[in-house]
Amino acid sequence: MQKMYRFSPIKDENEFNRVLEYLVGELEELSRQLLSQKLPINTLKVFAHYPEEYKFLLNLIQDTGPAAPFNSDDSYYAQVERQIGHYKIEYIGVRNVDPYRMQVGCGDYEIANFEEIKAEHADKSEYIRVVEGDMVELWHPDFDILGYVVPPLSI
Repeated sequence: MQKMYRFSPIKDENEFNRVLEYLVGELEELSRQLLSQKLPINTLKVFAHYPEEYKFLLNLIQDTGPAAPFNSDDSYYAQVERQIGHYKIEYIGVRNVDPYRMQVGCGDYEIANFEEIKAEHADKSEYIRVVEGDMVELWHPDFDILGYVVPPLSI
């Protein structure tokens, strides 16, 4: 049987940490390729592909810190203070199993000049699109991750 996903199912904490490092590296390269700049990464979310994997990741993430104030039915995030690569990660999350989310995961580039980046880059490439008005999605078929440029969190 051929494995469909790069990492899934994730079954232990070491593999989870490898996934987080992978996400950071890919997110950095995605922003360089599409925006010609390295954007700050503060949030990482792993996409679960199997129900048991989701349960494992949810328990693992719940143990890393308090619940984030923006959790939803689809995704759970914990507040963390974690250095991964050159980035201070503030939130780590897991997405429920979704047959339309084949990627390893996604991350947020939280930036103060969001409106400037949005105006400069939105709809200038088929790989950059505005989502729900308050996020700019970066994607590319050569990447198995998604990136979201977002304004600073105001909670």
